[in-house]
Amino acid sequence: MESPHSGKSSPPSETEIHREQLGDITISLQQSGVPPDQDIIDSDVVSLQRRLAAALDANASLSTQLTDTRRQLEDFKMQLDRFCIAAEGSREGFWEGHPLPGKPWNSPDTPAWYSPQFIALLGFEEEEFPPVLETWASLIHPDDRERVFMVMAAHIDTHVPYEVESRLRTKQGEYRWFQGKGQAIFDAEGRFIRGGGSIRDITEQKRAEDALKEKHDLLMAVVEGASEVLFVKDGEGRYVLVNSSAANLLGKQIEEIVGKTDVELFPHGSHPLFSHGDVEVLCGEGTQTFETEIVEQQSVSRTFFVTKEPFGGSRLKPGGVLGYAHDITFRKAAELTIQEREKRYRAIMENAYDLIAEVDENGQFLYVSPNFKEVLGYTHKDLLGTNIFVPVHPEDRPAVIAEFQRGMAAEGSGQSVYRYQGREGEYRWFESTGRVFRSALGERRGVVVSRDITQRKQSEDALEAIVRVNVVPGSPNFFETLVGVLAKALDVPMVFLSERMEGMEGKARALAFWNRDHFESALEYDCVEGPCEHVFRGQAVDYRSQVRALFPRSATIQALGVEAYFGIPLINSQKEVVGNLAIMDTRPFVLSPQGKNLSEIFAARAGTELERKRVQEDLQKSREQYRALYDQTPLIYFTVDPQGMIVSVNHYGARILGYDVQELMGQSVSSVIHPSDRSIFLSSIEKCLRESTKNIVPELRKIKKDGTTLWVRETIQAIGQPLGPKMVLLSCEDITEKKRTEEALVVSEQQLRHTQKMEAIGTLAGGIAHDFNNILGAILGYSELAMAQVAQDQRLKSYLQEVQAAGQRARDLVKQILAFSRRSEQEREAVNLQLVIRDVLRMIRASFPASIEILISMGPDPAVIYADASQMQQIVMNLCANAEYAMRDHGGVLEISLQHKEVPRDMGDRMVKLKAGPYVELTIRDTGKGMSPETVERIFEPFFTTKQAGEGTGLGLAVVHGIVHNHGGRITVSSMPEVGTTFTVLFPRLDVVVPLKPEEVMDWPTGSGKILFVDDEEMLTRWGTQLLSHLGYSVVSTVNPYEALEWFRETPRDFDVVVTDQTMPTMSGDTLARALLDIRQDIPILLCTGFSYTMSAEKAKALGIKAFLMKPVNGKSLAFALREILA
Repeated sequence: MESPHSGKSSPPSETEIHREQLGDITISLQQSGVPPDQDIIDSDVVSLQRRLAAALDANASLSTQLTDTRRQLEDFKMQLDRFCIAAEGSREGFWEGHPLPGKPWNSPDTPAWYSPQFIALLGFEEEEFPPVLETWASLIHPDDRERVFMVMAAHIDTHVPYEVESRLRTKQGEYRWFQGKGQAIFDAEGRFIRGGGSIRDITEQKRAEDALKEKHDLLMAVVEGASEVLFVKDGEGRYVLVNSSAANLLGKQIEEIVGKTDVELFPHGSHPLFSHGDVEVLCGEGTQTFETEIVEQQSVSRTFFVTKEPFGGSRLKPGGVLGYAHDITFRKAAELTIQEREKRYRAIMENAYDLIAEVDENGQFLYVSPNFKEVLGYTHKDLLGTNIFVPVHPEDRPAVIAEFQRGMAAEGSGQSVYRYQGREGEYRWFESTGRVFRSALGERRGVVVSRDITQRKQSEDALEAIVRVNVVPGSPNFFETLVGVLAKALDVPMVFLSERMEGMEGKARALAFWNRDHFESALEYDCVEGPCEHVFRGQAVDYRSQVRALFPRSATIQALGVEAYFGIPLINSQKEVVGNLAIMDTRPFVLSPQGKNLSEIFAARAGTELERKRVQEDLQKSREQYRALYDQTPLIYFTVDPQGMIVSVNHYGARILGYDVQELMGQSVSSVIHPSDRSIFLSSIEKCLRESTKNIVPELRKIKKDGTTLWVRETIQAIGQPLGPKMVLLSCEDITEKKRTEEALVVSEQQLRHTQKMEAIGTLAGGIAHDFNNILGAILGYSELAMAQVAQDQRLKSYLQEVQAAGQRARDLVKQILAFSRRSEQEREAVNLQLVIRDVLRMIRASFPASIEILISMGPDPAVIYADASQMQQIVMNLCANAEYAMRDHGGVLEISLQHKEVPRDMGDRMVKLKAGPYVELTIRDTGKGMSPETVERIFEPFFTTKQAGEGTGLGLAVVHGIVHNHGGRITVSSMPEVGTTFTVLFPRLDVVVPLKPEEVMDWPTGSGKILFVDDEEMLTRWGTQLLSHLGYSVVSTVNPYEALEWFRETPRDFDVVVTDQTMPTMSGDTLARALLDIRQDIPILLCTGFSYTMSAEKAKALGIKAFLMKPVNGKSLAFALREILA
């Protein structure tokens, strides 16, 4: 420090005038010793104050931000703790991956984080699980790896969270199933920056699913394989499962049923099988079983045993209904068929309300129904062997015995009313009906049906005392008499007696209706919203007034003007309401107690009679149904005794065999068995009786009354009888049509093989015809031209005629091949076979050896038929050539005869495809070597020949057969070895005269004009050019149809006619014709073809082609065709 006494002056001293602490910053204001300028000081102070204020504000904001940051960190830590706890408890493993810059996300070295739970799920320790993507990827099952990476790649592309199932290999080498989920994170530009997810072990779940699927598949296989009808409904009645048998029964597809209710499937009602019993099951009433009859669309009736059980839910409230039904139609039919009369009725007797007993001719009990115990207290053992008359009241016994003896002697029926003593000594009134029948041993038996009428008797006694009326049960006017008497006794204007209509809820039918002074005709009415609705619920009602006001919506009450109504239900023995007795008046009235009692008596009487009437109707209906089933079932039923005699036969069986039922009764069953099958049939019956087994003979022939055969499948079964010998039931199913079908199938297979042979031959024939016709066209055409040039040189002309003849024979050979394959166009006209035979003999006579004599026999009348003349020549020539070959070695006689023949109607019916009418019969007979029956059977088969190699093709007679068949005729052959062979041919005859053809001269029409001639055969184009030039035409020819088209397109008006071939390698004739017609619609076109699958004269005309010629084309036909076109 400088001394104060030095020469220099010291700086002014400073004084601190303000200090302020801002956090860790201390701000100090000092004042120097030099007095400051007051304005400067004031300015500095203000500036400082402002700076201090700003600093204080910033410090406060920073403090607030720090506080918020601490709070957020604490919240994040709490959430992280919660997440870790949840992750550890969820048994899920977590992972996260961060792609390296510049590398794809799926690089093996991509850094990854795996949670401890992730590593533990795979059985590894953390130090064994490097934090890179490849660690996890290497554990993926090879079959799953590509799919997993594809899912993750798709997730990165679409930004949609992914979920995938795959197998991962644990440390122990086991592959386990895991479910993986994940989510990628993207930057603001949508680039993938990292991703993470979780895995969960679902191995046990997958195993459970596989096991469940296996059980489900097994269940569905069982359901679909079952012949029973199976279905399941939910609690709302919707079908959740239906098998094919159920769908077929409804005539629907399974998809049409599942998800629907019965209301949707059966809008006009319910289905007896599918709908009945559901409500009871769903209401907790347990399993429901019943039998029901279904009538299908073809009016075929089928019976099913139906079981419906609760499905799911609880016992008191099931979740749905499981239903299954078994078709018992055939079982029912068999039971009804094989049970003897006693057993059939026993089921009815044991379940009937009435007491039913069987007694011998002395009145000893042989059988009593179980309800004897319920009504009288007697058990089965108490009564068997005792006399039926002992318990009868002594006063009634004489009359009962007399009626019993009368009925037994007359073997008829009887009826008695009497008192019968019960086990406890009380007497009850019974009404009995008896009927006598004979047992299998011929013993007289009686069936007694007794009804307890004690209550009715008491009511009748009371009624008789009041009204003194007696109504016989079963009388036609029983109900009307009852109602009429009650109306008079009570002095009321209207008494109405009705029955509830079964199966129609709320509907009733009048049994009798007394209305003031007469009985109303039968009527049906609706009980809903009327007083009878309450009566049908089992309640007696008594409305003494204002009935119309109480029931304003009852049309019946309003129409009758009813003011007072007293109704009593009719109750049957099962305590069911079956009807209603109503006392009505148009004025208010009060029925007295005596009147009510009397009404109750009448109601009881009416209810009993109604029940008796229904039981009787049901029994009669059951009998009729059984008889109808037995008689009309499409099976033949016989009952045969041990001696083989027919005891019974159903109407259907008798009718099928051509008999009346009575004609077969008592006859030996062997009389309707084919003699060749009787041995096996009788042995089957003997075995059935000996072993009491059922035998089935798969195929057996029965002989019908007219001698024809019926094939059947026969079931033979023994029927046991308690008191008689065993009988045999024969059940026969007609399988005649099945046998015919099998035989027809064999024939069809043979025909198919034959057709395939013919197709192959036809394909070959078409190829031969096309090429050969072109060659023949040139031969015949040039020979025609040559003949026209050498008219004066007869020797050369004869040579050319031989060329022409050979060419025509070759042409006919082509026709023969095409006729065999049915690919030629036939040119039919009226042909006289006499001229054909003469022409053929003229050609072949020189080729026959002198050792063969030819005899001709033709009647004076012309033998005219509608045919192709060349094909007729083929027939005659072929048959004569075969005859010559047969007689070539030893000579013989060839006889050719032609005559008229009438085929009568009865003969025509027996001939295959031959109608009755006039015919021409051609017979060609030789005395050659003849043929064996085996050869005759195959003589018309293609390629079959008896000639040596090189001597024949085997096509001749096959062609002949085809031609004859196509002309509506018939050919037959008869032959004997070393005797000879005869062929007989029949053709439908025409009654016309064929004029003689004039001798052909070379006088062809000439013409003028320019012709475009197109054919792919160069020799034919040269011939055409020369021929047409000779006839005066200007000709342009080419073998290339495309070249011809270009020429025509350039100058279409230069050409007058176009002549073209059909079958050409580069363009067909019809295609060329279309192109030409598109250019010039009026251009005349002449199309030539030898054979084509796609072209005919009709098709050519439809295309606009003016003329159509079959190859080989000769000069004459071409010249005349051109003149006709240009005319």
